[in-house]
Amino acid sequence: MSRSEFVDCVHPVYERIELYDAKSVPTDQPKNDAADGVKALPQGFIDAMIVREEVFVREQNIALENELDEDDQRSFHWVAYASLPAKHTSPEIAAQGANGKNNAARRISNSTKIPIGTIRLVPPPHAPHSDASGDSINDTTESQNEDRKDSSVAHDPKESYIKLGRLAVIKEFRKAGISKLLIETALSFAREHHYVFSPNHDPAKFEASKQLSDRGVTLDWKGLVLVHAQTGVQKIWRKYGFETDTTMGEWDEEGIMHVGMWRRMDIGRRKSKAFHIGSPLASP
Repeated sequence: MSRSEFVDCVHPVYERIELYDAKSVPTDQPKNDAADGVKALPQGFIDAMIVREEVFVREQNIALENELDEDDQRSFHWVAYASLPAKHTSPEIAAQGANGKNNAARRISNSTKIPIGTIRLVPPPHAPHSDASGDSINDTTESQNEDRKDSSVAHDPKESYIKLGRLAVIKEFRKAGISKLLIETALSFAREHHYVFSPNHDPAKFEASKQLSDRGVTLDWKGLVLVHAQTGVQKIWRKYGFETDTTMGEWDEEGIMHVGMWRRMDIGRRKSKAFHIGSPLASP
């Protein structure tokens, strides 16, 4: 089967997330379909949710309404696509388009551009993390902090970081290097556009961010990256320089055990370009 993969980036959707019904499948979003084209969620975001619903909801049995979370509105998403001949379009998708169920289904059925993988990047600020005992990492002793530095990427527990997650690839394509493509694309974006993670806020937004980021000890991103990895896929993340933080222990997310893994990126010389956090309806 002839295939060619490529990746699209979806910028944060902000308040447009209100058009998405977390209790309905991604291809059944009438509120979003009825919205003006400029104000509607970009198709790339819907495609990311299509992949996540297939992998996390159908395959891993995560509750549909729990798949969308509070970080999705402010995250950058990447979606990998495969270009397939029209004759390979699944009968199920073709039937949805023929029956005219919704615009999203018709858009998929009329195109050979099929979403097959996704990943997201959540920028700072983040709430304080907890270690295996349930204590905030910002409340640990000096000795415990030294243990953390010895067991993972050395960093101040209060340092600003970005978080990668929701890595998902449709089962049929898991040996095609899609995970590698998505991870490297997201990390490259972070390295080349790191100034977007150290925004200049207006006073009110800056103060709100300080409160979320441990009273604003720092909002300056210096290359620290966190992954909440499923325990069974730690080896994938290790290939990209991530190290498991044993002090964070293991925890259950939707019935699946996770661990924290860190990586320090070299982001080179700091850029001075400002990036204002807001909610531009026209963002791609």
